[in-house]
Amino acid sequence: MKLASFIFALAIAFLQAPVLAAGLVKWDIDTADAMSTLPNYDRGFYTPQVLHLKPSGGKAIGKPWAKLLHLRAEISEFSSHAWLGIDTTGGKKDTTWGKNQDLTEDALNVLQESLDSIRANKGFVIVRICYDPWYNGRSNVTPDHEWVLKHVKQLAPVLSKNTDVIVALEMGMHGAYGEMHSDTNITYDRVAEAVNLMLRNTPPELKILTRTGNYSAKVLGFDNWGVDFHIDGEKFAEIAKAKSDTMYRVGMFNDGYLGTQYDYGTWGADCKSSICREEGVAWLEKYGINTPYGGEALTTASGYEVINTPEFLSYEGFRTHTSYLNIQWNNNLIDSWKKTLFNIKDFDYDFERVDSLTGFKYINDHLGYRFVLRESWVTDTVGEDGIFKAKVRIQNVGFGNLTWKAPVRLAVLTDLEGTGLLMCPMPTYYDLPDIDSRNIHSRTISIAGGDTVMTFDGNNEIEISTKLNIRGKGRYQVYLKIGDIQFANHEVSGIGSCGEERPAAYLGKTYYDESVKSSIPRTLQPRNIQKKNAPFVQRERHNAIIRDGEKSYRANGVISR
Repeated sequence: MKLASFIFALAIAFLQAPVLAAGLVKWDIDTADAMSTLPNYDRGFYTPQVLHLKPSGGKAIGKPWAKLLHLRAEISEFSSHAWLGIDTTGGKKDTTWGKNQDLTEDALNVLQESLDSIRANKGFVIVRICYDPWYNGRSNVTPDHEWVLKHVKQLAPVLSKNTDVIVALEMGMHGAYGEMHSDTNITYDRVAEAVNLMLRNTPPELKILTRTGNYSAKVLGFDNWGVDFHIDGEKFAEIAKAKSDTMYRVGMFNDGYLGTQYDYGTWGADCKSSICREEGVAWLEKYGINTPYGGEALTTASGYEVINTPEFLSYEGFRTHTSYLNIQWNNNLIDSWKKTLFNIKDFDYDFERVDSLTGFKYINDHLGYRFVLRESWVTDTVGEDGIFKAKVRIQNVGFGNLTWKAPVRLAVLTDLEGTGLLMCPMPTYYDLPDIDSRNIHSRTISIAGGDTVMTFDGNNEIEISTKLNIRGKGRYQVYLKIGDIQFANHEVSGIGSCGEERPAAYLGKTYYDESVKSSIPRTLQPRNIQKKNAPFVQRERHNAIIRDGEKSYRANGVISR
């Protein structure tokens, strides 16, 4: 009887401050990919727009043509080798040329104003800067090397201030279209010096891309590409160690993408003297994991292997982490993708689910990252310590990963379901700095003995723990926000049902009761000097249970089992 009386007294005390049972509740959410094209504009198909910078400034871009813009800023008037107009009238009009000179403050201000317009439009931009007047493909426009270096240093501060909207810098500066060809002033050494100067003068958030793997290899310090540019080789490991994080910052853009098995010279045919496709793809797969990759896909040249198909991209796109393509070029290839059905099952993208799943839609929806919330476990009740915990599973089914560190936050708001109230509760946000959104990785495809092997399916488990700033009692809805990224689930994205929708993934609901003790008081916790089965109090659902070895008692001292 003494033991029962003691247990009963303990129970009465704890009824005043119940103890919370640890554990997470799995929420029934829609985990299917809705197969919608998402408004995440830091990836996808881009639209090109030319900006002509003049010593007097010129006209800034006031209205960007797209949410994802390919900003082709040209500085031809600052190069004595760039002809701006040519006499085609038999001597009645002078041929006009640019002039080697420093970039003016007015010109740099116009570039900044254009980037501000893109930001105001809630868009993103891929920047390329070159000396080709109006991007018409003119040869031998690059100024003397000393001027290229001066312009790089003058451009760097503007680019550095705008990394929040710049997806990548395609390091043009040299050649026709800024594509590092058709110019006698181009050498590998000069390109490498200019790119490394830009790397040193800009923050690590700015990813810098060259036109080919050979140029990128030279930037990183490789000379004998056919011998040394193999990611499993000793020389590669030596350079990777020396370059450290710069290895993950330098990538390439590909404006000959998929046109031939060599991407129109992007990859070499002689693997002894150049970087061939497999070596280059293996490099992008490992070191371009958070670096943008893309460009312009082309029609197939006569006599070459056809690889510009959605089916080929559904394999190699995951290895190269392809994140952007030109919507306008090649228009014939784009049109063919729109007319071609995609007949491969790829996670939820199953051609049997829809009447006409086109190759274009598959590619458009998978460029870059694509997050699907597959599972959510959340704390059932948050007690007096305010600690909320969750465990979620996010599958990234896109070709690539986030190329910038989007902030991860919880959004918590009052649950009004069933109350009849018509208010629009405002969410409270809680930063989750320990979660790096760049590590929500897509699938991994590798080559083993000529066979394609899937080694990771893109499933990422993330554990969340944060302290909520709430008082009293009530039920709350909980959402996960990753930047302003839209998840692919059908009904789990968007905070609230009134006002402007804010992209987020619905995790479930939790009950907050500050009168609930979140842990067993230290005086009642078993200690080393106590017996193993000493009585202790536990909360199960809404009842206080007292455990004594194999037996358990209700609050009134009656044995329950």
